[in-house]
Parts: sequence; structure tokens; C-alpha cells
Amino acid sequence: MAHVQADFWGGEGDQTAALWRAGVREWGPVHTSEFSGPREDWPINAALALLGVTSAGPGAPDYRDLFLVVGLGQGRDEEDWRRAALKAYDAADYDEWHAREQAEREPEERAAAERAVYERLPGIPVPLNGKEIITLLGLPQGRTTGAAIRHLQQLHIDRGPQSREEAEAALRVWAAQQGLAPRS
Repeated sequence: MAHVQADFWGGEGDQTAALWRAGVREWGPVHTSEFSGPREDWPINAALALLGVTSAGPGAPDYRDLFLVVGLGQGRDEEDWRRAALKAYDAADYDEWHAREQAEREPEERAAAERAVYERLPGIPVPLNGKEIITLLGLPQGRTTGAAIRHLQQLHIDRGPQSREEAEAALRVWAAQQGLAPRS
């Protein structure tokens, strides 16, 4: 069992953690208000590692922060953590709990990824606006126009700025790949 405590306001604060096994304190309490070192050394992350929690792996957001991996970042106070603990009470172990949490988040994450395909990236210019794309491809107003804009933005990121002619040619190819019948 671990006792963890975090107290932050406006980005400043401290953490304390201690760990017990079979009723005997094995580690801690460890306290810090200095967070310039590796996240693995922060008291709560260190206690979670001693309990056997492992990181989500490179590529996952904040994969070194076990505090977030186990869901402690989802709450703001002890009451939120208590509710999360009650929700996980029947899990046999961390792996079972984590798999259940992932399964619950998966549809939400999938929906967010699907929405992102249609959302414009801020600060990335495109040589054609929505009306021009609708006219070029013969599209009705809607999400497909957003996807076309997002495609042009990705081309800008991957290849650099595109001329109007390059953008039109790229959109015609993209529309064909999407199964859309673009206008000539």
C-alpha cells in the first residue's frame, strides 16, 4: 500500500509518498517541492514504481509520469481519487485495472482521432479556402471540406508551402483516393 500526497496551486507545490508491505513501512516518507530532476525520481512516481507500475512506453503522452499512467492526474482532490479507487476496487491487480481503463478510454480516443481528421490545424496556411475547395471538388458543405483542408495542411507540414496549382492537383488525387468524384 502506498500513501501519496500532492499539493499544488498555480504550478507550485510538493509531493510526499510512503510505501508499506504487509503492514511494515518499506520506503519513505519521501517529500519534495523540487521537480527539476527526472520524473521517475518524484516521490509519487517512485512509490508507484515500487508497487510494480510500469510506464506506458515511449510515444505515449507523458509516458514517464506514472502518476498519470495510473490515472491520478484525472482528479484534483482526495475525493476524486477516492471515487477512482472505489471504481477500481474489484480489479485483481494493476494490469486488470489498466486494461479496463484503456477499454473505457478507447472509444473516446478513437472518436477524438476521427474528429481530428476534419479539424483545421491552427497556424498552418493553405492556398485554397473552403469555398474554393467545394467548387474544385464539387463537394457539398460539410466535414469532407474540413478533411480536404486538413490534407492540404499536412502537405504543407510534409513538403512545405504549396502553390495553388500544386494544391489543386494534390486535392484531385486525394479526392480520387477518398472515392470522391472531383470536377475536372
